[in-house]
Amino acid sequence: MRRYLPFVLISLVFVIGYLFFSHNRAKEDDYEGDKPAPHANELTASQEPGISRTKPPRPASFPKTITLLPSAAEADLLHSTDTSPEEDLSLIQSFLRSHRGALGANPVGLNDEITAALTGNNARGAASLPGNHPAISAQGELLDRWGTPYRFHAYSGKLMEVSSAGPDRKFFTSDDVKLTE
Repeated sequence: MRRYLPFVLISLVFVIGYLFFSHNRAKEDDYEGDKPAPHANELTASQEPGISRTKPPRPASFPKTITLLPSAAEADLLHSTDTSPEEDLSLIQSFLRSHRGALGANPVGLNDEITAALTGNNARGAASLPGNHPAISAQGELLDRWGTPYRFHAYSGKLMEVSSAGPDRKFFTSDDVKLTE
């Protein structure tokens, strides 16, 4: 038994060292510079004061060029005087359908992350919405016609509800507009 004791002790030191260093590396990966990375349960910048999110970075593995999908041709109709808020939501659903057709599933995340995916920040570089569309805020969020970020609620990889706060700019009131596909 004494013969194996040094081997067991050395192995134990290596395991503890590995766990310690991998835990610290994971903590470092959670930070960008001196700012902690936003967590998935945080609200967007426009919904909660004091939180500013930046546009999600484009991974190096993503294509360098962005290809506009056919649905991007309809982007000019979004927020046009010729369309209603309900039709705006229908257009957004068509952007989501186009995205699903190209990538197989709905984009995920908060408004800015979904908007980034719809504008080509995805594994295929497929954009169903032009990145310079006027409905996209400086924070990268897709806004309704009253300047409030849309809310996206994914029920599954293929089913997404999109909501607008309506003219009063407050969610959960009688003038909200929703569309589930």
